[in-house]
Amino acid sequence: MNTQLVNSIVQVFQALPPAEQKLLMERLNSCFTPTPSENEEPISEAAWEVWRSLGDDAVEGKLENPSINHDRYLYSNPHE
Repeated sequence: MNTQLVNSIVQVFQALPPAEQKLLMERLNSCFTPTPSENEEPISEAAWEVWRSLGDDAVEGKLENPSINHDRYLYSNPHE
C-alpha cells in the first residue's frame, strides 16, 4: 500500500467541510460493504454431488444434431 497516497487522501478528507466528509464516508463505506453473495453460506458438498450427477441417467434425445440446432429446438414455434 502506498502510505504517501493514503496520507494525502486523509489530508484531503480532513480539509472537507463536515457535510462533505459525511457524504464521502457514506460513499466509501458503500464501496466496502459486502455484497449479498459474500454473505451467503457456501454450497454444501451434498449439493455439489447432486449437481455433478445431473445427466448421469439422462435419456438420449431423438432430435438430429442437438448441439447445432439447440436454439431452434428450444425457441422455434412448434406450429411452423
